[in-house]
Amino acid sequence: MRRLLFALLLATIGVIGFGVVAEAHALLRSSAPADGATLDRPPSEVSLTFTEPPDPRLSIIHVYNSGGQRLERGVRPVTGDRDTLTVAVPGLSNGVYTVSWTTVSALDGHYASGSFAFGVGTSPLGASLPAGTAVRSTTAPSPLGVTAGWLYYVGLALLLGGTWISLFALRQPSRRLLVMATAGVGAALLGLLGAAESQREAADASWAAFFSTSLGGNLLKQLIPVALAAVALLVARTSRRRVAWLAAWLAGGLTLVAIFTHALTTHAGASHLAWLMVPAQWAHLTAFAVWIGGLAALLVGVRGLPAAVAARAVRRFSFMAGFALAAIGITGLLRAIDEVGVLSRLTSTLFGGLVLVKVALFLALASLGAINRYRNVPRAEWTLRGLLRVGRFEIGIAALVIGVAAVLTSLAPPSYTQVAAAGQPQQIVARGQDLGTTVKVQLVVTPGYPGSNHFTLSVRDYDTGKPVSANQAALRFDFPGRPAIGESTLALRKVGSGSYAATGTNLSLAGRWSVTATIENGLQSAEVPLTVTTAIPPERISVLHEPGVPDIYTVTFAAGRSLQLYVDPGTRGFNAVHATFFNGNNELPMADGTVISATPATGPTVDLPVTRFDTIGHFIGQGPLSAGTWRFDVTASSSDGQTYQASFQETIK
Repeated sequence: MRRLLFALLLATIGVIGFGVVAEAHALLRSSAPADGATLDRPPSEVSLTFTEPPDPRLSIIHVYNSGGQRLERGVRPVTGDRDTLTVAVPGLSNGVYTVSWTTVSALDGHYASGSFAFGVGTSPLGASLPAGTAVRSTTAPSPLGVTAGWLYYVGLALLLGGTWISLFALRQPSRRLLVMATAGVGAALLGLLGAAESQREAADASWAAFFSTSLGGNLLKQLIPVALAAVALLVARTSRRRVAWLAAWLAGGLTLVAIFTHALTTHAGASHLAWLMVPAQWAHLTAFAVWIGGLAALLVGVRGLPAAVAARAVRRFSFMAGFALAAIGITGLLRAIDEVGVLSRLTSTLFGGLVLVKVALFLALASLGAINRYRNVPRAEWTLRGLLRVGRFEIGIAALVIGVAAVLTSLAPPSYTQVAAAGQPQQIVARGQDLGTTVKVQLVVTPGYPGSNHFTLSVRDYDTGKPVSANQAALRFDFPGRPAIGESTLALRKVGSGSYAATGTNLSLAGRWSVTATIENGLQSAEVPLTVTTAIPPERISVLHEPGVPDIYTVTFAAGRSLQLYVDPGTRGFNAVHATFFNGNNELPMADGTVISATPATGPTVDLPVTRFDTIGHFIGQGPLSAGTWRFDVTASSSDGQTYQASFQETIK
């Protein structure tokens, strides 16, 4: 029997240890053609690479021409690259093409979607999805999925807690705790089945189709150790002491395997540091189950025991709980650094906010644990009343922690969404009303970069909010920081009730523009002043942070050319903005007329006096800067006639 039980454990590890893919969200990392690319020749296929493996059977890629016709032929994975999907697009002609994609994570069934555009023989800037097409938005965590995750974590905690308290703290299989561990098996199985239904429903697939995908296959792999733990617990409850002891040990070992399997199928498995994050996630979940699951089992197991026996069990639990607490803190910090990345995302994202909530609840748990350890554990030989009272509070707070963890599992970490955001078109939205408060407008500019943009103007009555039909609508553009640019006007065409649109290159420079919406409607004509700030596409900019030196911003252009920018000293007062152009590793010869402008958070744009630092491609714009966030824009031309623009933001301290 002993050999059979251990062979069963080893077989389980072998079956589960292979073929499990990583959970989280399959977000777009890169594409070929790239977003915004202009190609001389049409591609034969479009390839999309995601942050983790998508399920090719459930994921969708559509390629549309400007008339809304679908041109792709099937979706297929790329051999040797499970993160990439490709579609064939034969016979493309010159024009703009829009790619919309929807992925289903290969494990958890979470949807993610987006779109981008490329051009063949023409620029795709300003392109949008053709009429009649749509992109499904990323799904929010479903109540069923979150509840299922909560049940699964609770089940694992009860399963591990019931077994280790029996074997280590009480030093004998306790029938009550084995029943408790069996209840944990039931909760874990219900959680897995609930997760499967949530994934199947989100994927809009039948059960037969679901189990033919990686989602169903990986779900079955997670079921194996939990189901075998149920068998081991049944043997422990119905066998004599020696066999019961071995079976209880096997149930605990299978629980550790189940936790490791789950760690492989969380965000940790998709990390670029998976070799570190997967063990950290396993240790994090195991330590939590040892602490909270063990506490729940202890409160059940010590009832009715002699005072001396109960006190010894309490001290053994307290010893292990101290190590578990330290492990939770260390591994939780590692996981937070990996998933959140920078401190600002803790307050600027839902994921970061929930991490802060989880930390606060953990600190509350640690405080209650300290009360038990230093006050109630020493009194255990005389009374368990304080331990039981504080322990119940701990378990209640732990239930909330598990709920937060279940929601976090359903969200994409900021480090993922940041990668995806770089490949998505942005929009600038400006709102305002006329001085007479007769109309209010909303202007949407896509993609908001210097050059060609698509403008959509929505006009509503100020009082009623109803659409306003105008005889004519137009936009007037002015760049206050450079009066020499002059004004330009873009006429808009009516595209719907109170909606007007056009595409133009009026926003030709990076920086802050004054845009006036003109609505001509007889005696009720109006002008609405707006402010629009264009920016260089963020995927072209990188920043180098080094202690003791200014931050260096590098803007990458085509043909191996680049621009390095920095502000020295970066503190309030007189500053120098350095701009150096490169062609590979050598300075790029530049023509005269380089302009470096500075725009504060509030206030007008000013051109800084510019001088050449050398005779090739290094320029310096100098002037006084106040404390606060400044935006710097550079426009220059190379000696061979190419025009370059760049912008970056810097906080002057």
